[in-house]
Amino acid sequence: MKKISGLVLLFVFATSLTNAQNIEQVRRAMRDEIKRSLQELQVASLQKPYYIEYTLTIRQSNNVKATLGSLVESSSALVPRLTVGIRVGKPEFDNTNFFDVSLSFFGSSDDEENFKNRRVPMELDYNAFRRELWLASDACYKQAVELYAKKESSVKNRSRLDTTYDFTLLPPVTEIDTFAIPAWDKKRFEELVMLTSLAFTKHPNINASSVSMEYLPETVIYVNSEGREYVKTELQTGFEIVCSTQAADGMPLAQMYSAYAKHPNDLPWRDSLARAADMIATKLEQCLTSNTVEPYSGPVLFEGQAAAEVFAQMFAPYVATQRAPLTDRGIQDNDRYTAFQNKVGARVMAEFCSVYSIPKETTFNKTPLFGSFTLDDDGIRPEKLTLVDKGYLKTLLSSRIPTRRIKQSNGRQRGCAAMFDVLQFVCNDKKKEADHKELIKRMAKILKDRDLQFGYIVRKALNQNILYTTLFSQTSGDFPYSLGESTMNLLEVYKVFPDGREELVRGTQAAGMAPSMFKDLLAVGKTPYAYNFLAPAVTSPYISGGSQYLAASVIVPDLLFEDVEIRPLEGDFPKPPIMNSPMSTK
Repeated sequence: MKKISGLVLLFVFATSLTNAQNIEQVRRAMRDEIKRSLQELQVASLQKPYYIEYTLTIRQSNNVKATLGSLVESSSALVPRLTVGIRVGKPEFDNTNFFDVSLSFFGSSDDEENFKNRRVPMELDYNAFRRELWLASDACYKQAVELYAKKESSVKNRSRLDTTYDFTLLPPVTEIDTFAIPAWDKKRFEELVMLTSLAFTKHPNINASSVSMEYLPETVIYVNSEGREYVKTELQTGFEIVCSTQAADGMPLAQMYSAYAKHPNDLPWRDSLARAADMIATKLEQCLTSNTVEPYSGPVLFEGQAAAEVFAQMFAPYVATQRAPLTDRGIQDNDRYTAFQNKVGARVMAEFCSVYSIPKETTFNKTPLFGSFTLDDDGIRPEKLTLVDKGYLKTLLSSRIPTRRIKQSNGRQRGCAAMFDVLQFVCNDKKKEADHKELIKRMAKILKDRDLQFGYIVRKALNQNILYTTLFSQTSGDFPYSLGESTMNLLEVYKVFPDGREELVRGTQAAGMAPSMFKDLLAVGKTPYAYNFLAPAVTSPYISGGSQYLAASVIVPDLLFEDVEIRPLEGDFPKPPIMNSPMSTK
């Protein structure tokens, strides 16, 4: 066996912006332009800035992709991007937490004057970078005063019941959290995805397949008007294997495997990836001849990856703070992941369950944790938090944007909003823990009490990031989507009978899913599963202007629920190809 290696610790950013001397030059330019803007940036009779922040992100995006042993994509791009944030008014009431779709008063949405992820040249001296900061600050300020005026007008004739501040101020601090960035070995990883994708040449019943790898190292330089500054280095590495096909009745079917880590050396062994590709292809071919299901409601056991996905999709997003923005019609209703916003102190899980946020833990049982971090986007170092204690919600993950229940940041600002990181599910009652056989026995008892002939075991659920990116592209949008936040696409599901016998089925969705289901959790497995993934941002990027997906990890045991609804995939499916795959003739 040969592990992915040969990575030499070198700075891949061999440019003027990222050596120590010029990082300090960038920070000096930021400080000087902030000082000048605070003094001079004002339109007569309009509000002056009370807070300014500059973020320069220098990211190298490296991607390779292969299909059936052939390389179909290989790219590398190094792009520095500048983001400016300006607040006018005062922390009690400023231009933020207000949603407006028409930003045209000053033309501040003009591409030549953009201030969010503004692309800047790689080679910049002090004066050239000051010019970029000046132009971006000008555009940002114009939008800020426009939004402030609209927000002020919208509340002028309304009685405000919620007077929570828009922002919390912090003391100055300087943090340096950097390390040498591993070089991208393009040839090695091209070879890796090509060799892994060869596994699908042995499976002619698979209509489409892809193996891709992405490596995203970045350096972030941050300065704000409070005197808070930091420079940090972050890594993201992902390896995804996705395949899809159609049953004889046209039903789209898919399988996936993913591995995420910070350092490329922390990915699985080369031969492990090849075995994973062969295993998901074999499982998908088995699904072609398996039976479909009828609507079902009863006990369901989620194991391994599927248990982690249930927790990741149906519980984790709800433990981050969200603030419904004002609009010109009042407070904008936001039902996305808001069920826990007013439930601090209430029971949200079974009383034998606790949940902890442990962002500084880098491994669990030798598995590297993708969601770990040491410094959030506000320059705050996070600490361990007890989110749920014996079933009761104790707090939420928060940023500097206060809400009614959570007024201060606990260092969870990532991607422009509060976001979950590494969440650990812990069982506090040994009587509620059981091995696989015992969990099946407990399920059998419920089946007997409810006069049901069988239950279900779910061993793999579809990840949302893969669904909306790779699988959408691979199937040209024909793969059935789960509609709403209460449904999940399931990939590997088995009928399980009281005697323990299992039967693979295809084309299933879990429905009626909600965070409240964790209040009725019956029992859990004895072995926790550490699962790394790219999680959709809790706060929509259309509101926050931030990242769409962020690194996350959950540590979860198998989960036995008393009542889950299993539905068949229904609808008009596209007709399968008329001829067999040309791979079947080889």
